[in-house]
Order: sequence, then structure tokens, then C-alpha cells
Amino acid sequence: MKPTNVRHTESGRKKLVEQNFSDREWEGFPADDDLPKGKTEEMRQFIFRAIAENDVQKQLRKLKILRITKYASAAVIVLVAGIVFYFGNAKINTVLPSSQPQLAQYHTAPKSIWKKIVNAGHESISYQLPDSSVVTVYPKSSIKFEKAFSKTLRNVYLKGKATFKVAHDKTRPFSVFAGGLKTTALGTSFTINTGLLHKRVSVKLHTGRIVVANTSLKRSPTYISKAGTTLLYNPATAIVKLISRVTPTLANTTLLQRNGDIITMKNIPLAKVIGLLQETYQVHITVDQKEINKITYTGKIDVSKEKAEDVIRLICLINNMTVTKINEIEFNIEKTKQ
Repeated sequence: MKPTNVRHTESGRKKLVEQNFSDREWEGFPADDDLPKGKTEEMRQFIFRAIAENDVQKQLRKLKILRITKYASAAVIVLVAGIVFYFGNAKINTVLPSSQPQLAQYHTAPKSIWKKIVNAGHESISYQLPDSSVVTVYPKSSIKFEKAFSKTLRNVYLKGKATFKVAHDKTRPFSVFAGGLKTTALGTSFTINTGLLHKRVSVKLHTGRIVVANTSLKRSPTYISKAGTTLLYNPATAIVKLISRVTPTLANTTLLQRNGDIITMKNIPLAKVIGLLQETYQVHITVDQKEINKITYTGKIDVSKEKAEDVIRLICLINNMTVTKINEIEFNIEKTKQ
């Protein structure tokens, strides 16, 4: 009897047994002798091993198919990535030439039009501006300006202290922006200092005329035409004060009067004023008498409201002198170095 070909599935095995090993045929099979018990066990083990080996072969075939599938998937991924890279690179190479002018334009952008001079030393330095004006920059000060002034304006920005000798040009005003003030001149010389005590700003006229205006408040500008006049500005209160330097003459009368805390002085020699300050405020002031023997002072001092240091600095500012504070009761005065 030839077995029928049936798939080796669970249902297939069942059909195979029913078709080729029916109960009737099995019962009619002649057997002269019974199999020994040992032979029966041997056959049973043989069958189990055959079944196990068959299952192992099936698992190996499945693993092989799975590995082949993984390798194929990896190959497809690599192929797709290669195609994307190729066409992406081709697109970049195509676009790049048209973008090169923009890159070139970026790298060739114009440099800054501003020039900055910083004096970090201990001595004043002089510098000639584009219009031939000359500026003296004091220590710990700086200026900023355009490398080439425009056809209508000459603007300079100052931090600290500087003296300007402006080249005459009636078509282009010369303006210095410092400490909230704008000082404008056509051809003159003046000194601006933003580093005073309590952050006050001073503008002192040496020659010619200047106009000083507030850059943030709409107020009438201050016109200064008398040489030696100093404008004091307090940014905190926006108060402007003008101080005129009095040149001593034989006709000038002198006055030294004290009424309570108010001391009034008119044409008093500076040496005497310093002595009065030392006595009133109980301080010690060192000064070269040769530097002050021809200087007089006119003004009022309120001892109850003004500190010794503030009064000394104001007197030095008016007379182009520098004060150094040694401690709370010791000060040194000397002529400002140009």
C-alpha cells in the first residue's frame, strides 16, 4: 500500500493516519510474534528523535529565511540612503553657484565707519580729527567719531574729559555730545569734563563762542561768548549754572564777609581763600604758592550745605587746576597738565 502525499501539518498527519492506517486494516494485519519489549522502547525513542530532528530542521529553515529577510532590508535601506544622498548632493551642487554672490556680499560687508580713541594711560594725548581739529584726550577718557565727517555735520562723542581746538568751518557745525549735553561751535576752543564729583558735567570756554543744549529736555540752549566762563550741569536735577572767572585789576574791589554759615568773597587771592577753607573745615590743603599767587576767587560758600571737597573741586575747576584727595581731611592741588 502506497502512502498518500499529505502536508505535514497537524490536520495533515491526522488524514495520513486515517487514509493509510485505518482501524480495520490495522486489526487485519497478521503478526506471528509480538515485538520484544526492548524493541518496542527502541522504536519509540527512534520515532521521538526523528520528530525532534524534523522540528529542529524546520526552525533552522525559519531562522535562515529571517536572516535573509534582514539582510535584504538592510540592503534596501543602504540603497535608498545612497539614492537620497546622491540626488541631495546633486541639488546642493546645483543651487550653490547661484548663492555664491550672496556669500561674497556677506564677507565683503563694509567695515565700521566709526573711529574710537581711548586714553588708558596717565598722560594726556592729542589727536587730529578728520577736519583738522585737534582734541586733547585726558587719562581715563575716550572719544568716538566718524572716520570721515559728513558734508553737513562734525559730531564727536565724549566720555570723560577732553579739550577741543575746533577748525573753523561755518558750513559744518562742530558738536560734542557728552553727559547729556550737546556743545556746538564753528571755530573755537573749549574743555568738557563728564567725570566730575557727583557725576556733574562742566563745559569751559577758552576762545570764541559756543552753544550748549540739553539733548533730552526741550529747553532753551545756553550761549557762552565770554572766555573763561564755565557751565556746570547736574544731570540728576537738570540745573545749569554759569560761573565766570574774574580777572584781577587794580580797579577791582575786594570783599570778604561772613554771615552765619554763608561766606561771601569777591576778588580774594586764592592763597587766602585756601587758608580760610582750612580754618573753616578743619582740613589740610597742599598747593604750590607760585601757581596761585595771581589767581583770585569770587563766589559764595554755604558751610552748612557744601562739603570741603566739593568747594575745593569747584575752585580748581574754574581755575584749570586738579585736586587729589589723599584722605577725608587732606587734599593736594596742582596745575592741570595739558
